[in-house]
Amino acid sequence: MKINKVIKVLTISNFLWTSGLGFIAPIFAIFVTRQIIGGDIEIAGFASSIYLIAFCLVRLPSARWVDKKMNNIQSLYLLIFGGILVALSYILYILVHFPWQMYLLQALIGIGTGFNNSPGVGFFTRFLDKGEESFEWGINAVAAMGGQAVAAALGGILAVRFGFNFVFILVGLFVLFASLVPATFYKNLK
Repeated sequence: MKINKVIKVLTISNFLWTSGLGFIAPIFAIFVTRQIIGGDIEIAGFASSIYLIAFCLVRLPSARWVDKKMNNIQSLYLLIFGGILVALSYILYILVHFPWQMYLLQALIGIGTGFNNSPGVGFFTRFLDKGEESFEWGINAVAAMGGQAVAAALGGILAVRFGFNFVFILVGLFVLFASLVPATFYKNLK
């Protein structure tokens, strides 16, 4: 079976993105309790809620904007911009000491994820190969979850050996690279 370039690239991007997030997923609450002044499990939970609320506030309006106002090239730029915002936010975690700083970054990560997700899902849906839709969505899901599973195991090891800052930089670099990969199908969008 031959999968078209856009679907391949988006699957690779999603693999890298979710793998990057996998590094931090199992250790985030530990980071909050050990590195944030006054940090505890409640603050970690609130930080996760801020991310999700910001994502929810941005996702539908940005999806409508992509569908009604943007062409494919503009949508690609929004996808890349959202990813860069997320990547930089994770890298800035190395400077976080107080809950309010973490909350701000979590909001930026939610906004960036919403901006990235709206065109990304749209591209994936439009470029699915006829008759292979479920299988291609399945490849994307397995690649993403498989990468995240491996990264989750490694995240704990890396945090113990090299520290939280190393892991946050690694997450940021994975997400940054994942965000730039879709630029390789720029010609396919014209």
